[in-house]
Amino acid sequence: MREPMRSRANSPRRRIFRLRVLVAGVTLGLLLAVLSLAPLGPSRSLIPIASAHAFLIKSDPAANAILQSPPSKVRLWYSEDLNPLTSRAVVVDPGNRQVDNKDSHVTANNSKEMDVSLPLLPAGTYVVAWRAQSADDGHVTGGSFIFRIARPDGSVPPVPHVLPTGHFPGAAGVGSSSNGFDGPSLFQAISTWLALLLMTFWAGGLIWETWILPPGAPIDPDLRATSLAAGRRFQRMAPYALVLLLVADIGLVLAEGALLAGDWSGMFSLPLLSAVLFGSRFGTFWWMRQIVALAALALTLFIARRDRLAGEATPAATLVHEASFAREVNSAIPDWRRELIFVLRGIPRLPRRLVEGVQRRDWASRILCLLGLALVVAFALSGHAAAVPATEFAYAIAVDLFHMLCNVAWLGGLLYIGVVLIPTLRTLPARLRARVLALGLPQFSALAIICALLLTATGSLNATIRLTSWTQLLTTTYGRTLAVKTELFLVMVAISAYHAFILRPRLARELGLEQEQAAVPATSGVWMLDREEAQTLVGAARAGASSSGNADEVRSRVQQERDNGNQPGDRQPKRDTDDISPRARSLEERLREWLRREAWLGGAVLLCVALLGIFAGSLAPNLAAIPSNGPKGPFVATQTVNKYAVTMKVSPAIFGTNTFTVTITTPQGQPLAGAGVVIETSSLDMDMGTQTTQLKEVGSTAPGSYSGQADITMAGHWQVVVRILLPHSPQPLTATFQFSATY
Repeated sequence: MREPMRSRANSPRRRIFRLRVLVAGVTLGLLLAVLSLAPLGPSRSLIPIASAHAFLIKSDPAANAILQSPPSKVRLWYSEDLNPLTSRAVVVDPGNRQVDNKDSHVTANNSKEMDVSLPLLPAGTYVVAWRAQSADDGHVTGGSFIFRIARPDGSVPPVPHVLPTGHFPGAAGVGSSSNGFDGPSLFQAISTWLALLLMTFWAGGLIWETWILPPGAPIDPDLRATSLAAGRRFQRMAPYALVLLLVADIGLVLAEGALLAGDWSGMFSLPLLSAVLFGSRFGTFWWMRQIVALAALALTLFIARRDRLAGEATPAATLVHEASFAREVNSAIPDWRRELIFVLRGIPRLPRRLVEGVQRRDWASRILCLLGLALVVAFALSGHAAAVPATEFAYAIAVDLFHMLCNVAWLGGLLYIGVVLIPTLRTLPARLRARVLALGLPQFSALAIICALLLTATGSLNATIRLTSWTQLLTTTYGRTLAVKTELFLVMVAISAYHAFILRPRLARELGLEQEQAAVPATSGVWMLDREEAQTLVGAARAGASSSGNADEVRSRVQQERDNGNQPGDRQPKRDTDDISPRARSLEERLREWLRREAWLGGAVLLCVALLGIFAGSLAPNLAAIPSNGPKGPFVATQTVNKYAVTMKVSPAIFGTNTFTVTITTPQGQPLAGAGVVIETSSLDMDMGTQTTQLKEVGSTAPGSYSGQADITMAGHWQVVVRILLPHSPQPLTATFQFSATY
């Protein structure tokens, strides 16, 4: 007689195996966490830096310069191409009166340079306030710096206690150092999230119906019937998703206008909106997104109308009743080991399944798949990777596109399960629901595993681009958001492992056990036997003992009950499709619930992705964690960036003029000579703009040290961003320090 299943499941060998799997799972989870947050080791030097914002690199006059004669113009150079229609600079005096010639413009021969001419200025202190919109990704930055013109006797005018910030909309640090959301930023985040969510759902649904369970594919009849019913539901939902995607993209442009204006009036400013849509590459790819979505909407409506006229929209109930309910579960898998092997064996078959799925689709559906790919490409081109130098554009876009495709395949599949498949299953009998979950999910597991691993690898690009130290995960809004996104990702991986390798195999095993307890299947009906009778029949069949007396006796009893017109005493025909054991029903409900939770977490991950775009240029450190320098005294701190030791000294760290000294040591412990060092100082207590100072190499008296002076215009918390251009290397190093300045 067969060994009871529960005792076998609790055997010492099984417990040891589960312990090993648990240890392996924890180790893999820790590895995923490290890879998703850390740079990729030696390969980090091969990854381009995408600034994702137009930062001021240098200026003429330089920040805090003291000039002996008035300049004729102010020239500003940035890290990215500028949108000439929205980028602007003004020069004001201490009374915030504009003193330039009001001809700020991006130069024709260099789209990274912005100039504004000046009349003959008297001696005094002047503030240059600027706003720049990246032509690459549409992000807006701003800042300010001062320069002074000496008096005829050589004396230098003092720096006023309160510096003006310019008087054009959005001047002096738009989005540069804000510690929180304003209205336009929140609106932009919501619009970006909705656009990502809807694009992922729609494109992920196309992948599911092409690659995972194509409607009409030659698969198990129950799966085929359910996939057809789910396909009808997705066909009804797709037009709404595409319309909402168009609306979300329009909201994104309106938010850009509000950010440029500094208030909600920018949403209705035709010049600003026109500049966003027609003056940058972001606008070009925005139009690409809209055109693709409109074409997909038209084609989706055409396919739905064609199917309706052809009479192919078969109701879900009809599809279900055409299926068989007494079919055996396909090789019920009782443990982790066989399930994992089964899933891993399905990975090499993924390319063939994709080709077969595309071949089964008609010409209209194939065009729809191409439009889905074009939409994903348009989203990738309007992202942060588009801000890298032209020489590295292809590499960065390829990585970003690959990351987005994996994101759509996995998260989009989860959204399809949560929004389309599970609601479809609610209309089905319990046994059919359980069979579909037991047999259909493995089709998705192989693709999900591959996508999760690739997302972990390519996702480290964002951390490499933005984070220069582990402390930024806790001290910056971007870092904390990235940490939350990573935690949600790891929770999703754990949930996937739980339902793929525990819940689903248990459900398949339970259904298989019920089949073993049943009589010989028949298309017209199946009679329920008790456990001993079922084991007698199964044992005789396995041993080939067709002449066994006990088996013949059971068969004769079944035949007698059949001849009596399905009246086997107190037994009921197993045709009742809701006839499922309480344990199987509980497993099926738990499996559906965990799938829904994973889909919700997928939406939360996409929200974090949208917030990362908002916080890409915003640093919001924990001010309580900024070290105090005492009543009077210099600030000194050291960071390690790519194995280079960067030491920042601010002396005396008080209100007024301070000396900033940066000392750099190579990974071999030698002083670094011949580097270019620029610092950007900004207040963390209020938005006062950003001052940029280029430090000069000290020389032989202090090897590896670079020094310069900059003004601290108020006491409080300050931030210094150090950008280091290494000799013979196009990739800069970036280190961020925070300190307190006193009076």
